[in-house]
Amino acid sequence: MLYPVMLNIAGQKAVVVGGGAVAVRKARSLIDAGAVVKVISPEVSEAMNELLSGSTISWQKKEFAPADIKDAFLVIAATNSRETNELVQQSASPCQLINLTDDPQGSRFIVPASFQRDKLCIAVSTHGASPALSKRIIRELKEQFNDADVAYIAFLEKCRTVIKQSLPASEMRQVLLKQLASPGFEKQVKAASSIEREQLLTEMLTDWREKQ
Repeated sequence: MLYPVMLNIAGQKAVVVGGGAVAVRKARSLIDAGAVVKVISPEVSEAMNELLSGSTISWQKKEFAPADIKDAFLVIAATNSRETNELVQQSASPCQLINLTDDPQGSRFIVPASFQRDKLCIAVSTHGASPALSKRIIRELKEQFNDADVAYIAFLEKCRTVIKQSLPASEMRQVLLKQLASPGFEKQVKAASSIEREQLLTEMLTDWREKQ
């Protein structure tokens, strides 16, 4: 059983071993997450070349060697060589996160199928049993969420900040935060204008203070 987690890798060193299509996808997602990415490969695809020219990613044009991942926080082996990927696995220290794109069971972490819209991120995994099914579920979920959901989440973030700054930590504050995520409040927010949303928050805070 895998432990689901979302990592903050901003500023962390990440190494992608490989220069093909899979390596491009992995490198791009790491860049989007703010990692400091280095690619190790004797050759790279046209798509990887485009990625290299348009970002801060670096490339070492060489065959993989154990020293290449010495100081990496996260490592992805994405070559089409089982032998090379196994060498990457064997070269990793016990504290490094390593993913073998051709061997989920041999990986210390796997990357689930996911989609992200601003602060809404949904990920689905079948623990490697069927990546195709994970992707299908994600496609279906993407159809259920739209810009209104993104705006609602942005408003919830603002509400949470205001409430934590305005109200002392208490059981009632937790009740109020849960109320913000209720279906009824969500419906109100999505139907309201930006001014009306501010009024909703003000009214909730006023009601809370009156109960004290």
